[in-house]
Amino acid sequence: MKKTLVSVLFVMLFSVLGASAEAFAAGNGAEERVIRVATPGNYAPFTMYEELTQEWSGFEIELWRTIGEKTGYRIQFVHIDTPAAFAEVDLGRADTVAKQISITPARRQKYEFTQPFFFSPYCLTVREDNNEITSWKDMEGKTLALREGSAMKEFVAALDPDNKVKKAIYESGNSALHETAMGRVDAYPFAYLILPYRLKKNPELKLKSVDVDNPIYTEVNAYPFPRTERGQALLKLTDGVLTEMIADGSYSELCKKWFGLDVMETKPAKEYRQKRAQ
Repeated sequence: MKKTLVSVLFVMLFSVLGASAEAFAAGNGAEERVIRVATPGNYAPFTMYEELTQEWSGFEIELWRTIGEKTGYRIQFVHIDTPAAFAEVDLGRADTVAKQISITPARRQKYEFTQPFFFSPYCLTVREDNNEITSWKDMEGKTLALREGSAMKEFVAALDPDNKVKKAIYESGNSALHETAMGRVDAYPFAYLILPYRLKKNPELKLKSVDVDNPIYTEVNAYPFPRTERGQALLKLTDGVLTEMIADGSYSELCKKWFGLDVMETKPAKEYRQKRAQ
């Protein structure tokens, strides 16, 4: 009887340990088998939220849903502006941030990043009838729109160390684009791969990209995770799915659906991979 009781206890103990291991991989228990993705939902076509229907759509939304399907995790989108989204990650109330998030030196100091999932060259976007600005060298004394909480502020600071370009800060990229189209600012750094999509959806915006062969900077986009046990476990899971999707062609299909091309086959992506391989 004692031997039977001891055996039962051992079985129970190992069952608990096994469950604990599973829980650790998922977070802290079955209720934590969720990845909380903070995103504003106002950056087409990457992450979009419809207030009336409370529905999410976009390239990154579909990407995260695929990550959820392949890992068995529920993806919970946390509707919040970008600066506050990073604060939610810091407080442990969100796991990562989605909005074409760039790897920057400042962010690397706080977060670990997945492998890049997008490479986005940024060019100056100006009014369609603006022929004065043809490249960055024409920006001295002009006014450049910047988006609050965006990595573009870091990139532009490096381009303009002597502060010869005036800056106007806007809460959203939509506002910056409209102000540029209205002529209230001279230019706005914008992803030229995305501009055709934006102009198709908003034909009233008479804008163009300039000097597209020489982007003022190229964003390398990846997902940031905190340096916690949970954060590193979720990063590993996410990275594994990204590797699988790139290898099996499903990532290419998703890219072509939203952008008409496979971003991993673009010049910036190839140059990045080549540099990393050296």
